[in-house]
Amino acid sequence: MFRPLVFAITALSVFSSHSLAADKVAIVFDGSGSMWGQIEGRTKIEIARDAMTNVLGTLPADLELGLFAYGHREKGNCADIELIVPPATGTGAAIKAATDRITPKGKTPLSASVRQAAETMRFTEDKATVVLVTDGIETCNADPCALGNELARLGVNFTAHVIGFGLSEEEGRQVACLAENTGGLYIQAGSTAELSDALTATVETVPVEEAAAEPAQLPEALLEAPDEAEIGSRIDVAWQGPGGRYDQIELHDPMARGGEGKRLRSKAIVNGDFDNNQVTMTVVTDPGTYELRYWDGTGRQILATRAIDVIPAEVALFAPDETAMARPVTVEWIGPGGRYDAVQLYDVSARGGEGKVLHNKRLRNDDFDNNKVTLPTPAKPGAYQLRYYAGEDKTVLATRSLDIIEAPVTLETEEAAEAGKPIVVDWVGPGARYDSVRLVDPANGKKLHEKRLRNDDFDNQRVTLPGPVKAGPYELHYYNGDNKAVLATVPVEVTAAVVALEAPDEIGQGRHVTVVWTGPGARYDSVQFFDPRARAGDGRVVHQKRLRNDDFDNSKVTLPSAAKPGDYELRYYNGDNKTVMLTRPIAVVPLEIAIEGPESVETGTKFSVSWKGPGARYDSVQIWDPKARGGKGRAVFERRVWSGDIDAQTVNLNAPKEAGDYELRYFNGDNKAVLVTRPLSVQ
Repeated sequence: MFRPLVFAITALSVFSSHSLAADKVAIVFDGSGSMWGQIEGRTKIEIARDAMTNVLGTLPADLELGLFAYGHREKGNCADIELIVPPATGTGAAIKAATDRITPKGKTPLSASVRQAAETMRFTEDKATVVLVTDGIETCNADPCALGNELARLGVNFTAHVIGFGLSEEEGRQVACLAENTGGLYIQAGSTAELSDALTATVETVPVEEAAAEPAQLPEALLEAPDEAEIGSRIDVAWQGPGGRYDQIELHDPMARGGEGKRLRSKAIVNGDFDNNQVTMTVVTDPGTYELRYWDGTGRQILATRAIDVIPAEVALFAPDETAMARPVTVEWIGPGGRYDAVQLYDVSARGGEGKVLHNKRLRNDDFDNNKVTLPTPAKPGAYQLRYYAGEDKTVLATRSLDIIEAPVTLETEEAAEAGKPIVVDWVGPGARYDSVRLVDPANGKKLHEKRLRNDDFDNQRVTLPGPVKAGPYELHYYNGDNKAVLATVPVEVTAAVVALEAPDEIGQGRHVTVVWTGPGARYDSVQFFDPRARAGDGRVVHQKRLRNDDFDNSKVTLPSAAKPGDYELRYYNGDNKTVMLTRPIAVVPLEIAIEGPESVETGTKFSVSWKGPGARYDSVQIWDPKARGGKGRAVFERRVWSGDIDAQTVNLNAPKEAGDYELRYFNGDNKAVLVTRPLSVQ
């Protein structure tokens, strides 16, 4: 997105030149790794630097301008946020030099960056504006919408403008609310036409000072909306007016700040239903008389207002008075049902009485049609609180008590288990969605295996876990995933396993070997044929056979040997723990391998050849064209040896229809190896 990025920086000049003189402004600059993306053969970071250079030279001298950047120093670090140039007058050259040095690397902590910029400019004491330039959405587990509400509520006169480029409609909604909730602009651009419109609007906008000297007749505008709305509800506002790209519908509190007024919400008309001249907004949760205003972004003036009364509404929560610890609780709710509204489970006694939200479920993320949410409860008994939380205004509209009571949590299993064998555990407990049984090494606290209750025999409250291969004392834990808490433990002693492999000391190359095994016989256990010399001594599994995929009842497996003679190993491999429990040597010895047949045949005729070799199930005799596929060769005919006379060791072949020089090849299918070749002339 080259065009949107240039527009984003150009839009900054609109804000600064015509409305922000003598104010403090901070640019939050995207230094995340995606800025290395190329547009028309140039990286976005190069384009951004050029655009900043163009804009910085046009700013008013008395503008206090600063620069923040994020994601420019470390990969994967959500704390990589830096104040590079503190807000001050005359910082253009320093900002240009700083942006020239930015090297994109990391993530997109845009919410934390905007918060840090606001706090640096003392937004709770002075008027402050942040311009966020981003080509991506939040990637650091923060909520830009909630941040916008918080900054608007705490700020003296705080505004965040968000410039999104190349974002989808859904991505745009995720960042637009940061601007709208602070009364700022969200500007999206992604085409040549939009860039042209933005540049035209920038060049032709008349500064406020000139407009004041020569007043002009204001454009006509009109707003239609309900006369009243319940707290936290969403309303549709129809508008008539210029329809400019920067025009907004605002919700304004005329009595705030001692009668100076304060913009509480804003919605750019281009981000609403522009074709039908309508936007949808959420009203505040504090009853009172407010104003809807049509704001002309080009002339930076109010063209129309209308009053709206925000009235109280019924808000209530319905749930049991008590529930067992760590079990989910279903809550029915009555309330505004706003986009960011949630039901919270709150610990009123946490943090020395300050309280703490333990669990939070957005209404829209559950059974919204039936006004129900289900959320986890704490693992600790006590008195708690359910709260209806209006997300856009960060306001609690209703509460009710919920007592969490003690409930039995137990684990039962055999006192001892053989190493590598599965451990069967019967459980009693909450059975919540993310609950599990874990096998833990108490010596270091390390979790070795885990099985979610819902992923096993949930109806009979039983799980089966892999056992460790090392003998010793272990622990089983009942783990409550919602609260990340261990609710019960039980010890289990793992005893040494008897493991053995019986097989011949040697086997012919490419032939199958039958191995009698003794061992845990776990679900993913296997016998492997291993080449210890492969990969420069690191070794390689040549073949393996899962015990459950062969003669399990008689503890036997049959698997191919290697095609190349040499010293190898048979290994008993425990799949659950990815551990070799036993090895024994086995030698692969050479066999007599040959193909006997005519030296030449006529095209299209049938002929017979005899063979000597492993005679394995997937072995075959091939007619090979070495000139095919540009010299890579190709089998033009193939006959499996088991499809011929296996006792007489003969197969019948069909000669190619095209004359030429070919090869007869003995092909070992298990190892995909050619063991012998001889020439064949087709005439």
